[in-house]
Parts: sequence; C-alpha cells; structure tokens
Amino acid sequence: MKQFKTASLLFATLILLGGATGKVAAETDEVKIALQFGIGYLPLAVMQHDQLIEKHLKAAGLGDTKVTWTQTGAGSAMNDALLAGGLHFASGGIPPLLLLWDKTRNNLDVRGVGVLTSMPNFLNTRNQAIKSIKDFTEKDRIAIAGAGSSVQTIYLQMAVAQAYGDASYNKLSTLMVNLAHPDGMAAMLSGQEVNSHFTSPPFQYQELENPGVRKVLSSYDIMGGPGSFLVVWSTGKFRNANPRSYAAVFAALGEATESINRDKKRAAEIYLKVSKSKDSLEKTLAMLNDPEVSFGLAPERIMKFVEFMNKVGTMKTKATSWKDLFFPEVHGLSGS
Repeated sequence: MKQFKTASLLFATLILLGGATGKVAAETDEVKIALQFGIGYLPLAVMQHDQLIEKHLKAAGLGDTKVTWTQTGAGSAMNDALLAGGLHFASGGIPPLLLLWDKTRNNLDVRGVGVLTSMPNFLNTRNQAIKSIKDFTEKDRIAIAGAGSSVQTIYLQMAVAQAYGDASYNKLSTLMVNLAHPDGMAAMLSGQEVNSHFTSPPFQYQELENPGVRKVLSSYDIMGGPGSFLVVWSTGKFRNANPRSYAAVFAALGEATESINRDKKRAAEIYLKVSKSKDSLEKTLAMLNDPEVSFGLAPERIMKFVEFMNKVGTMKTKATSWKDLFFPEVHGLSGS
C-alpha cells in the first residue's frame, strides 16, 4: 500500500538521521493516544491489539516508551486534554480537528495525522411522522455525541442549511441532547424523551433492527457522496519535539490500515474483542465489506466541512487546501 510505504520511508529516514549523529535524541517516555466508540475506530483498535506503536517505537530505539490508551465519548474532551498536554494523539470526526486547527495555527499547530475511515452516518428516528429534516418539531429530541461541535452536529447543521437556507443552519440546535453513541442509542430505544439519534456504525444498524425505527437521511446524502468520517490529529509541538515517536505512531496507523484492507475477517474479530461488542462476526464483517465503507489515510471531501463551517462562522480561518490541515506525511496521497 502506497501510504504505508510512505510511512515506512519516513520512519526509516528518521532512524538513519539518528544513526548519523551517533545517538538517539531524548524523546517523550510515554505516548498518550485516545479513541472513541464505534467500528470507525477500527484502525486504532488494531494498533492497540497488535501493539503496533510499541513495535515501531522499539525499532526506533525507543523500546522503553510507554503507550497509554484512553477512550472517551466526544472529540471535544480529547481537544481539552490535547491542549492541556495530557494527550498526544486525539481521534474523532473532522469538525473537532478543524476547530482546533483554527484555534492553534499560531501556537500548538494542531493538524491531522491521517484519516481513519470514510463511512456513512445515519439520522435515525422512531417518530413515524418524521420523513425528512423538515418534519422535526420542538417536541422532538435528537441524541448526538459531542453535541455542539461533533461531526454529527455539523452534518445536522448542513442538512438544515440545505433545507431552510444557510441563515437557519442552527434551527434544530435546541433539539440536540449530548449523549455518547451507546447512551444515545439506549435513550432513543427506551421510548422516552429522545426519539431520534444521529450516529455512526455499528449503532445506526443496531437501531434499525428494532421495529419502528427508520432512517431519515445519511451523511452521504448531505455531503454529496462518500466522505471522510474520522481522523487522528496531534500537535506540531509534539511532532517537532518527538519526531521518532510521531513517526512510530504514523507508521503503526499505516500498518493497521493495510492490515484491515488485507484481512477484514481478522479485523472484524479484533473489533469484537476490543470493543466487547455483542454483534455477530457476520454482521461486523458485513459492515466492513459495505461498498460505502473504506479505510485509508487520505481525506475525502473534507473541504466540504471547511466551506460550510467558514460560511456560517464556526471556523474563522478558511483553509485553502486539505493539505493545510494535515502534517506533510500524507501530502503525497490523493485527497480532497
């Protein structure tokens, strides 16, 4: 795979540079990385299960470096930890990365490391009166992880803007209820106040297995086709101070992505084990084989987010290219 070869080349170059100086520069003694819930984080699950970061750290002469994994329910919490120095690599939807890029351009320099996946997100409901985005009323409640800044929030705002005009993009904000994906699913299916959920795989498919739950729309409808869903990001400060540690994580991400695309059955087994999901192997493998789902490091339709968020004022600075938003290791890939 081209992107994995790119990662490996960078990684080898850094090792050779260290050898040329006769020593390995001191780096962090711990790499802290976080993921959220859902099968979209599969590359990170594979990295964790196969200890790929440890593998590449060891190859760089950093075998004593500790790798610490944490799991949270929203990208905003990760951003807070990243800014405070309590986290080195965050992961989540595209908008939290864009917001932090916008905020840190002149200091910490937060940018994307690589994309995790492109996959559709569904807005599901159990309110049979809702057939389109225009059917939501003040009586409805929509569960959204990281409500206010998450990728599902922006998807919803974009759908509303398409239906009512850009000036009304926030029309349904009062309906949002901030719940992590598993909790949002439980709330919607409980039959209580929350009757809709904008979520991601596998939760959207699990919901649709219940009688009375229907899909209102897909994020691909909003974006005009397939688009990147999840991404990993870090700070330029960490990358510059710890080039071998950064390279090890990037190489591990490339290797995990290659592993998933080579053997999806094994990847599905890892996901079920790491997530402790009750889904069957057959259902999980079906999700990975869905033609609308892909795993690769290059961004896809990310500038759609930039254009919308800048237009409505959420993002103050408008990137001119997706390459502005990512570190150079992925610039040789074909993105959009």
